[in-house]
Amino acid sequence: MALVALGLSYALVMQNLGWAQTSFFAQIKSFGDGKAQIDRYHWESQDVSWHDGHFYSVKAPGMAMLLTAPYLAFDALGGRALAADVARTAREHGPSRWHYKALPIHNYGYSVARRNATQSLLERQSPMVWALGLLGSVLPAILLLWMVKRVGDRLMPGGGLAAATMLGAGTLVLPFASELFSHVLAATIAFAAFALLLKERSGPARLALLVAAGALAGFAVVTEYPLAIAGGLIGLYAVTRGGALASWTQRLRRAAAYAGGVLIGVVPLAVYNAWAFGTIDHNGYTGAVKTAGRSGHAVLGLNDAHFFGISFPNPGTALELLFSARGLLTIGPVIGVGVYGLVLLYRSGRRAEALLAGGIVLAYLAYDSGYWTPFGGGTPGPRFLIPLLPFAAIGLAAAWRSRPALCAALLGPSVVMLLAATLTRPLIGDAESAGVWATLLGQNLFSNTVLSAVGLGNGWAESVPVIACVAIALWAGLGTRLATAGVAAAGNDVWVALAALVAWFGIAISAPALWNVPAVVTGDSGALALFSTGAGTGLVFLGIVARRTRNTGGADGTVPSTFNRRDAVEDDVASQLA
Repeated sequence: MALVALGLSYALVMQNLGWAQTSFFAQIKSFGDGKAQIDRYHWESQDVSWHDGHFYSVKAPGMAMLLTAPYLAFDALGGRALAADVARTAREHGPSRWHYKALPIHNYGYSVARRNATQSLLERQSPMVWALGLLGSVLPAILLLWMVKRVGDRLMPGGGLAAATMLGAGTLVLPFASELFSHVLAATIAFAAFALLLKERSGPARLALLVAAGALAGFAVVTEYPLAIAGGLIGLYAVTRGGALASWTQRLRRAAAYAGGVLIGVVPLAVYNAWAFGTIDHNGYTGAVKTAGRSGHAVLGLNDAHFFGISFPNPGTALELLFSARGLLTIGPVIGVGVYGLVLLYRSGRRAEALLAGGIVLAYLAYDSGYWTPFGGGTPGPRFLIPLLPFAAIGLAAAWRSRPALCAALLGPSVVMLLAATLTRPLIGDAESAGVWATLLGQNLFSNTVLSAVGLGNGWAESVPVIACVAIALWAGLGTRLATAGVAAAGNDVWVALAALVAWFGIAISAPALWNVPAVVTGDSGALALFSTGAGTGLVFLGIVARRTRNTGGADGTVPSTFNRRDAVEDDVASQLA
């Protein structure tokens, strides 16, 4: 029920288009035309590259490969005309978010006519992009949550659903599952490779599963290039089964099986590069357009510095990724508790899984802190860190058992912040903050939903079904487990949770100012309202867990002695994991 409700919440929202979505869609349409070049569609996006007289999408081709057939089917069934009718209906019954006004003409060759024609086109095709997103983002998100549940239950019996619910409602998965970006799809494919290897480790050695896991890891790279990082670390996990007892022969066989699978998985990328560029060692990132100008390719080299725009990790940038106005822990602090859960997994004996997940968390933070645009442009948060989220989330299964009050307290602001982003305008810029979402909420200006598509507008009332689905998911995923979670919330857990919530609030209202972006301490009243709502929601969630603690205590209302000390709770977790 929880995962179905979250899937519905993703599917109900019909976002407007940014450069990334239009670049993916241009690639899909070109593939449908039988071409790799997007010359016909390049003015629809600025995420393009120029090579040998032609325009290309800078995006990895994996998602377009998967969605070309559905696009052609939708188009053959009259999807283009239906999308235009839906867009017109939404505009006639409210301030539709698909209706673009006065986009900057310098992005369209300084042609007002071209700008106006593109604005109209973007509006008409937004519903078609939403339909493709159901397959490219929503379904992969549901599959990802299901796999996190299964893996979480394997590592901590009974904790998987809670971990999946927190991942789906309290992290960047929430807004990006409703957008045609490839991050969720790529993370799902990479996590599936890990899940296969975890299954293989629980039984007899099966090289076929290593080949399959390698193929998934390889295709994740075809879908999103930086997934090579996860694929490499997952490969180490594949090879090291048996630890010190494994012979070098066994390790070489396992390495060869996994590497062979990776080669199979990346074949589509080699085929695409050879088809598009005439060589397998050239990709769409090379020659990325920096300034369109009148030609559409006036200045190239957007990603040419260092290694495709990636330099050495920068500690200051890493802190910005975590704590600035759009920082990972500013808008979704609950994922930080997952890191604590990984420590519990390590202490329990699940060292390989904990080290893999922790390594992926650190590797992506290091990689993104060295990238020239760490947040990836307009985005609610650091979207390049999405691949680490499911791996950090497996720690939430153990953390929920050990410190449910802490999880609940930080889940409150996570849900509020990310739901507000999803329902209003998730793709905010560098000079914007959560105050934008608060302003839009106050102005009753929401993202379009399925109800907007049938002419019911896009205000508070039309967003209620989305909010209701998230609420149902939280209750189904966490509420029925609060009775047992309440027992675990013994000792000082409630006080630790309260301290963590206060610390989050203090950081959220002040830290963004360090990076000269709008912050509460510099007068961002909208952000203050939203952060305060998040903190209040965290207190409510914390109160529910604390109440369950009293209700599940002994006859005198005290907690059973086995749970009076935090070490006892953590030892109990360890015994279940062993």
